[in-house]
Amino acid sequence: QDPYFEANIEGALANGLDVGIYFFSQALTVEEALEEAEVTLDWISGYDITGPVVFDWERIEYDSGRTANVSGVTVTDCAIAFCEAVEAAGYQPMCYGSPTTVNEDLYIDRLLDYPFWLANYTRDWAVTTYPYHYDMWQYSSSGSVDGIEGNVDLDLFTDEMRARPEPTQSAGPSSAPTPSPAPTSTPAPKRTEPASGAS
Repeated sequence: QDPYFEANIEGALANGLDVGIYFFSQALTVEEALEEAEVTLDWISGYDITGPVVFDWERIEYDSGRTANVSGVTVTDCAIAFCEAVEAAGYQPMCYGSPTTVNEDLYIDRLLDYPFWLANYTRDWAVTTYPYHYDMWQYSSSGSVDGIEGNVDLDLFTDEMRARPEPTQSAGPSSAPTPSPAPTSTPAPKRTEPASGAS
């Protein structure tokens, strides 16, 4: 857990902000992804989480990095398991990725049931050329916000994401969900125009 998790979430809620969270996953198996989801749900229990609960899996390429050699099929299985557990608990699940991870680490044609948070830093904050649908865009890691020391990430929600109904939390899933089966082959997702109406 981030050492500032409680202070940040409580401060945001005290100031009337919508709050979502992400979990930086290092899962190697569906079982580990479900354990991560269970921990995440325990951490946010009791807080008014109206934003998404995000699965953020990032490959660590160092020789000692445990995720260096995980297949994209396995990562996608983990994402689905995490999102199903989050959804079963009454929250809005979401997946996070970049143009370089889509269809390498995350097969987004298998994740169409969940909103997608795109990380794509562009020169001078130009509109992303990412060709597939996204619901949220992280467009910079060098922003500034009054009261916060150092750089911060900057993000935009699309109107479609803002229009989603608020989640209804429950005590949690009654049993671990069964992840969707992996396909024998993974075709590229259908190309669409970039999402419009970000605000």
